[in-house]
Amino acid sequence: MVDTAVPALRAGIGRDLVTELLGVWLLLAVFLDGWAHLHVPGLETFFTPWHAALYSGLLAMAAWTASVIWRNRQPGQPLARAIPAGYGGTIVGVVLFAVAGVLDLAWHEILGIEVSLDALVSPTHLLLGFSLFLILGTGVRSARARGRSAAFAWTPPTLLAIALMTGLGAFFLIYCSALVRTAPAVPYVPTPIGSPGHTQAEMPAVIGMTSYLVTTALIITPFIYACSGALSGTRRPPRGIAIMLVAVVAWLPLAMSGFRPAAVAGAAGATVAAAVVDIALARSTGKMTGRRLPAACAGLAAIIWTGQLVGIALVSGIAWPVSMWLGAIMLSSGVAAGLAYIGVWNSGSVHALETSHT
Repeated sequence: MVDTAVPALRAGIGRDLVTELLGVWLLLAVFLDGWAHLHVPGLETFFTPWHAALYSGLLAMAAWTASVIWRNRQPGQPLARAIPAGYGGTIVGVVLFAVAGVLDLAWHEILGIEVSLDALVSPTHLLLGFSLFLILGTGVRSARARGRSAAFAWTPPTLLAIALMTGLGAFFLIYCSALVRTAPAVPYVPTPIGSPGHTQAEMPAVIGMTSYLVTTALIITPFIYACSGALSGTRRPPRGIAIMLVAVVAWLPLAMSGFRPAAVAGAAGATVAAAVVDIALARSTGKMTGRRLPAACAGLAAIIWTGQLVGIALVSGIAWPVSMWLGAIMLSSGVAAGLAYIGVWNSGSVHALETSHT
């Protein structure tokens, strides 16, 4: 029988930081492997330098995690007692990653190597992604186990974990990224419903509009989580959170897919806009309460996408009519505000949100 009175061990900020730095190795290897699938013709084997970078990163992560547990061991205690709080998911992730790697090898040997969208949605690759998400989230789980006090709220490993998990999401959603696609630069000709060619004419704009909503959710969701500690009025959002999230969602996928001028200009505009948001948040004297969070998220989305559209306009011009590009900004802001409202629904701040309008 397990003695529940024994407190769980804590890894410490230094060990969490090493774990997350190894996570940087893993994430960069993932993007490098994705680059190879897109740009290296005739990739027909599992045994590539890019897979070597990925799986050597896994071995390094496994060795480091094992060393952390081994150093925590106590005489007469089961080894499970030496697992620091938050690292149980890391162990599951490492084991699952190894299993998924074997399955991926079998998949490639039997069915061949994927070269495009099929590589992102391959079941074995999705399983690898899920296991990697568990590994990269170590810093967040460890910080939560230490408590909610401001002293442990936003340490470097915690912020790095959020950035890495967001970057992993950007990898698997690259095919519908508004920062990789430059849909507003593509001419849109309204075609009446039912007329010949309507579907073909509408589809690029439909994909482009959808990409704004998906990418907004990818950026805003971790932003809400990062601000969640401020809902009680005790903490402020971590400094630089907006530019950190936009950077990993924009520049890593662009490095993987290719630096096209319009996309680079749009990403640069969005990054500058995110920096403006961070400056405004740093200078704000109020707490990020539940009442303010939906408005802050809506403003963040509006400013980021306005910055991106300005960048695209300067390089290639905006081909969408004003109703389309302004609608994309407004819809994205609405999605951001809605996600924030859901995020504070059970936080005790919704009452303040509602009574502030009565």
